[in-house]
Amino acid sequence: MKKLYEKFCKVEMVVAIFGLVSSVAAIFIAAVMRTLNHPINWGTDIALLLFTWSTFLGADIAFRAGKLVNVDILFNRMSGWPQKLLKIVIYLICLTFLVAMVYLGAIQSVKTWYRSFQGIPFLSYTWVTLSVPVCCASMSVTTLIKIFHTIKDRDQRIIF
Repeated sequence: MKKLYEKFCKVEMVVAIFGLVSSVAAIFIAAVMRTLNHPINWGTDIALLLFTWSTFLGADIAFRAGKLVNVDILFNRMSGWPQKLLKIVIYLICLTFLVAMVYLGAIQSVKTWYRSFQGIPFLSYTWVTLSVPVCCASMSVTTLIKIFHTIKDRDQRIIF
């Protein structure tokens, strides 16, 4: 199971990088073509789709690596079991939020099935809204692993 998760993490990283680079390339190409009086109608839509996925995947990658921004002045002054308990409480709050986002994001994805992009009428907007429940589910797994590592007193950075 650990090796499967390691492969998933690597694929997630590749997809996030590809999405971000492709999003920038699509915007750049659309801008150049617009300057040459040959606008590409689908450029912004594809950039939005790719950027959404790369943003949410990147959030999971940063969370897994322990690189999210935080303010821990009070937290660092704690030690022992109070700090451990507070970490678990915070992770449980995050997990509750993420599970809610998976549920509500799935509902939203179903509702946007018949909505299409303005420049790409054959592509459903569901592909954008689906990034929320999919990536929040991935972040839920990361949160559960972090809770387990906190209970077992292991390093919080989960890097494969």
